[in-house]
Amino acid sequence: MKADLHSHTVLSDGALNVDQLISQAKRTGLDYIAVTDHNSTHSIPAARALGEELEINVIPGVEINSVHEASDTKPHLLCYCPADIKKLQKKLDRYLEYQRETKLAMYEKLMEDYPITKEQLFEAASESTTLYEVHMMQVLASLGYTGTPIGELHGELFSSGSKYKLPQKDMTTREAVDLIRSCGGVVVLAHPGEYKNPMLMEMLIEENLIDGLELNHPRNDKHTKEHIESLAREHDLFMTGGTDFHGLYTKTPYPIGSFLCPEEGLERLIAAGKNANRSYLESSRHEEEKTPESIDEQ
Repeated sequence: MKADLHSHTVLSDGALNVDQLISQAKRTGLDYIAVTDHNSTHSIPAARALGEELEINVIPGVEINSVHEASDTKPHLLCYCPADIKKLQKKLDRYLEYQRETKLAMYEKLMEDYPITKEQLFEAASESTTLYEVHMMQVLASLGYTGTPIGELHGELFSSGSKYKLPQKDMTTREAVDLIRSCGGVVVLAHPGEYKNPMLMEMLIEENLIDGLELNHPRNDKHTKEHIESLAREHDLFMTGGTDFHGLYTKTPYPIGSFLCPEEGLERLIAAGKNANRSYLESSRHEEEKTPESIDEQ
């Protein structure tokens, strides 16, 4: 079974809309796909509906930004199969607004050196749930400042230390994991090779913060993959995989389906999702049963 479990749409920082992405996944022969927009579950209803129509399995997902202070890293967590999407998104909406404020401030600094307008930014981001650097780059590319949205100019403008790069407020990794699990979801560490901290995975495992590790990813080198496989065996974690598809908004282009989830990992993820959903529903029923007594006691 071919499964690509990491992709993005225009709802965050991808180039395709949900319908285009699911249709392309079907054309490339995928059996499973997960749309994992940053801090946004808004793709899930449309993805599920089109997946059913096209007979491609859609695993609901979202990629959540976080801060892990103990390791001085900013892990991205892939949440799969959340049962309570409304509760999850309600908390994430706060961080989408924080991001909007930060990126707008970055854009205003950019406007001091480039003759561009706020209206152009909002037009570029019209389909997204918040603002991203790719929207700024889209404006700059359309005006001829670069021919490559994610290339040399992007690196100059938004690399660490640039005057245009401003810190963004994200939830802590513990807060993000607690949120995911309270909503009946499972947690996978996205692209472990990106964080340049070889101890991050061990620390997250020790703190019981992840259920799985993303093995197959464009930015996981051979050494990182060997490390992931060793830890997964030692701690009985499942391993996933995905292209981290953004369409043209990527430094190195990969079509959807370029990086796949191992079949065993897919089976274990689906089983873990069902168990997490079941636990959530049982907990919810338990809370509902307690409510009348609590009211009587007050």
